[in-house]
Amino acid sequence: MSLQAVSLSEQIARHLGEQIITGELAPGAKLPEGELAKDLDVSTNSLREAFRLLEKQHLIELQPRRGARVCEITETQVKDLYEFLFLLLSQLAERAAVNWQPGQIEDLAGMLPQLEQHFQNDDMPAAHQLAFRFVEIATARFSANRYLEADIVNLIPLLKRYSFTALQEDTTEFDVSLQIFKRLLVNIVGRKQQEAGADIREYGENQCQVVLRAIAKRNAA
Repeated sequence: MSLQAVSLSEQIARHLGEQIITGELAPGAKLPEGELAKDLDVSTNSLREAFRLLEKQHLIELQPRRGARVCEITETQVKDLYEFLFLLLSQLAERAAVNWQPGQIEDLAGMLPQLEQHFQNDDMPAAHQLAFRFVEIATARFSANRYLEADIVNLIPLLKRYSFTALQEDTTEFDVSLQIFKRLLVNIVGRKQQEAGADIREYGENQCQVVLRAIAKRNAA
């Protein structure tokens, strides 16, 4: 792994976070500080700061005298995340519908044909990455509130983890999500505030059910 000197702890957190999101680091896996620091060729201080960032993102838990471990995935955690995060995202969608200006929508609209193409090519990892890029751009552009933006940003890695889990088990609902995405953009462009918020809530409810089914299927295997 090659790390740059700038924002080292964030780079470490991003690296480990990606391994957690994709399941390379499994739920419940221990993260031995000394071994990881040696493997990554970083100081234990930088690693500990990265651990704190990952804990803030709800990807790991730090246990006194027992170290760090990857958080488990439970139905309750999934339901809690989708209920709370999609309240925030619906507020973001409503703000976008009210406040967008020319030049702020075109690149987002251009992502939808790409998203559909990834779906048609059965390239779910690329679709997954692009969908979250859409959310990240929209959050930075339209939140207009540091606390709203911070909460969304801190929860996005956990949402990525749950979504990736679902994609490994079930892709049948992706076309439904794509249609909701398209409708959402139309409502934002049309400045239909309440409709845009409702689209996001529907999207969250749909995705939550997909994740829960994936978890149930995995547990039954």
